Amino acid sequence: MVAPTTLATALLFYFGWAHLYWFFNYFGIDATVLGPSTTDYLMRSVDALFIPLIVIAAVCLAVMWGHTALPDRWRSWPRTRRQTGALVGIGILLLLNGLSRLVVITVFNRGLCVAPMSVIVGILLIWYVIVLRRRRRWERDPTAPRRSEAANIAEWAVMFVLIAMSLFWIATDYSVAVGQTRARQLAAEMPVQPGVVLFSEKDLQLSSSEIRTTECSNSLGAESAYRFRYDGLILLIEIGGHYVLLPRTWRRGADTAIVIPQDDVGTLRFEFASSAGYRPPPAC
Repeated sequence: MVAPTTLATALLFYFGWAHLYWFFNYFGIDATVLGPSTTDYLMRSVDALFIPLIVIAAVCLAVMWGHTALPDRWRSWPRTRRQTGALVGIGILLLLNGLSRLVVITVFNRGLCVAPMSVIVGILLIWYVIVLRRRRRWERDPTAPRRSEAANIAEWAVMFVLIAMSLFWIATDYSVAVGQTRARQLAAEMPVQPGVVLFSEKDLQLSSSEIRTTECSNSLGAESAYRFRYDGLILLIEIGGHYVLLPRTWRRGADTAIVIPQDDVGTLRFEFASSAGYRPPPAC
């Protein structure tokens, strides 16, 4: 129904959106006002999907190769009705635990990716028992009626939807977690991040008590190309035609982030410090 490239791009766009949205949400910024480009979203999706794709691929290979390498007596497990019932019971409990997250959050489904993983493992356990029982029935009675093609297609379609949506769920949860983790890391490293001195043609009205404002025209005794200087900032990111800055002593819940549109504030100049310990001269 959809070209593979189009589908892959749409998925990457979505995961990049989740990453960016929760990254900026940590700093109290609504990411939609920044107008990130498609390239920004796609580049962020790499950070969000790198580990999940490797883990999923490695697990799939381990299951396929591991099942083939098992001795015959293990591949035919479960062999007794009690073992079969136990395996089905575990699968049903896992499936219900994962699906319950859609209604209520409990201690059993609260963890990162626990709910979708429960759905996937539960479905695969039940499906494994069903396939094994069908095979044994046909081995005992080769004349037993086979399932119709329509029934096989319907079964595979339902399983594909459930497992694919669960994988999508895992990637989404992980994207959100990565976005928040990256934001926390940056906030923790803020005291040692290189600083920036901002020079502006216009008064930007930066009211934070941690930002020192100097009117350059007064200090120089003449008009300056950049009339205002602001110290005590770090540049978080430039995205979507906006500069996002934070006071160096920014604290979550106590300070605000600063978003400056590139096109609406006149001419700007940035002077980047080489290290956090650098102290720029006070004069303009």
